[in-house]
Amino acid sequence: MATKHSFDNSSLYANGTKTPPESIDSAISMHSYNSDYDARSTGQASIGQVMDKPSDHEAAIAEELAATERANSEDTSMTSKILMFLGVLKKFVGVKDIGTVRISLPSQLLEPIGNLEYWNYNDRPDYFACLADPDDPLERMLGVIRWWYSKDLKYVPYNSILGEQFYCHWDVTPPKFNPDGSIAEQIWTSDSKGDANQKASGKTVRVTCLNEQISHHPPVSAFFYDCEEKGVQVCGIDHITARFTGTSVKLGPGDENKGIYVTLRTRDNEEYLLTHPWASVNGWLKANLYVTVSEHCVITCPKTGLKAILEYKDEKWLGKARFAIEGKVFSYDPANDEITKLKHVPQNKVCATIDGSWRGQIKATYMDTKKESVLVDMNMIECIPKTVAPIEHQGEFESRKVWQSVTMAIHAKDYSRATKSKIAIEERQRQRAAERKTRGEDFEPVFFKVPVKNGKPELKVTGVEKVKGLAS
Repeated sequence: MATKHSFDNSSLYANGTKTPPESIDSAISMHSYNSDYDARSTGQASIGQVMDKPSDHEAAIAEELAATERANSEDTSMTSKILMFLGVLKKFVGVKDIGTVRISLPSQLLEPIGNLEYWNYNDRPDYFACLADPDDPLERMLGVIRWWYSKDLKYVPYNSILGEQFYCHWDVTPPKFNPDGSIAEQIWTSDSKGDANQKASGKTVRVTCLNEQISHHPPVSAFFYDCEEKGVQVCGIDHITARFTGTSVKLGPGDENKGIYVTLRTRDNEEYLLTHPWASVNGWLKANLYVTVSEHCVITCPKTGLKAILEYKDEKWLGKARFAIEGKVFSYDPANDEITKLKHVPQNKVCATIDGSWRGQIKATYMDTKKESVLVDMNMIECIPKTVAPIEHQGEFESRKVWQSVTMAIHAKDYSRATKSKIAIEERQRQRAAERKTRGEDFEPVFFKVPVKNGKPELKVTGVEKVKGLAS
């Protein structure tokens, strides 16, 4: 699986390249918000409410982390980072959800990128833009599956502050396909990463991205992607739960996260719902991290009567991880749908089967012709660079503007300064929360309506206008 390169068209990293510095290569974000959230509280606090002080247990962990950070301030090797992170995780064995605990990670463990920018489900916006192109409903479903596997090509980002925003756009050439459904002209392969400005021939379309942190209690962000010209949009909620078992970190969707909603406006508003599987970050004891995915993703499209179940196969305790997947696309009755496992899918309802590795090649086999087609080869593709406004043109709450001082300090490997800057940002957040409480106000997102129903966020008028502005 290609490592996620968080580069863009607006700036270079401190080393003068488009390649990020060495990072913990894992699909993990601890969401350990150092905010005014109290893990002991039951239920959901109102947004903007100032909570109680940290528990004695949290305070003890925070003090130990501070000591660890001071002791390791000169050692920033990958092994040191992993061992330091393991030391953090050991404190959370038995904690039901790490994401609810207010612990600020040492600055050495942070990468110079904000949560909203990091959790971007559109690493391949060209695959996104062409979702509505095929006339055949089965090909549209397979296109959604292709985009699903390519959306996360991913390290530990900054925790978003309440009200933080991130927006960007991509100008991409939608891929061309062979008659069998495979990609005929691969764009942005690993062979082209040396020239980040390389464009494939053909007309480009614009894909826009709008993210906003809409709550800290629980930590929730909303996202919206749109390709106006092709009539494709995606929206959803990011809310992650995490726990440490002693040997691995397990991450899964939180209660607010119902999945990713894909809408094809040019296909009579055909809607797909994609649910999230669970992931595990393993290899802590050997300081050799790798990610495995378990359980399954379910994709449903009531309008076409097609459903897909994509199972991530269990890994063996001994031996090399295979990262194997198996799936089926089949016809179903949306009004009477009880099928949740591959083994329960009636064979006479199957339209296509999926197999391969989510870190390698993924193939589809059509049941009527028995022909096999490569949906996507994860070894070949890279993230497409995003275009982000320069820092000097960004607003107060835009991610890169918010975290600019921390990012500069991390690039300079001045972790003491990075920590001080991070603490100052978090303290300002607490002050804003206290000011809202004094005024008797709740936090109100700028772009998204609250509350969010069924995990499907809706844009306010300001959000619609922002998306239109990004598209122009």
